[in-house]
Amino acid sequence: MINVDFASLRLIGLTPAIANQLHALAAENDDDASLQMARITEVHRDSLVVHNGSQSMQVRALPRLLHELAADDSNLAVGDWGLLSNSGDIGAGYRFIASMPPFTHLARRNNEGRLQALASNVDTALLVMGLDSDFKLRRLERYLALVQGCRGGSRHCADQG
Repeated sequence: MINVDFASLRLIGLTPAIANQLHALAAENDDDASLQMARITEVHRDSLVVHNGSQSMQVRALPRLLHELAADDSNLAVGDWGLLSNSGDIGAGYRFIASMPPFTHLARRNNEGRLQALASNVDTALLVMGLDSDFKLRRLERYLALVQGCRGGSRHCADQG
């Protein structure tokens, strides 16, 4: 059974489509009574900071989940939705056990040619650039291509300040 507080989760971006996908993920883990929906707000080398609608908490992802994502040449990013489980082990706390495939995904290629996740499930990207001596039109074009490639909406703002 999954614990859901739609009112508070809606404030951090929960939509009916996301809720349906998370319920389908929860059905695969129906033997766990401590499941909670959560959204990743920070990604660190060995941990995640997630928000469950009422509080932020630092958790670890299950190694199985990380291996499955690595096999698909993917990884967790800020904005991803998934399920938390309290394993019941003393001192273990919550674990991020399942991740929903993102609707939109901002990623770039790193120096090795592999994809580096920047953010997931982005509705609108706000691109802001100063019109000073550091302004480069090519940079703006790269950012626009990145946002348009993930099917997210974008807004543009230029500032002379």
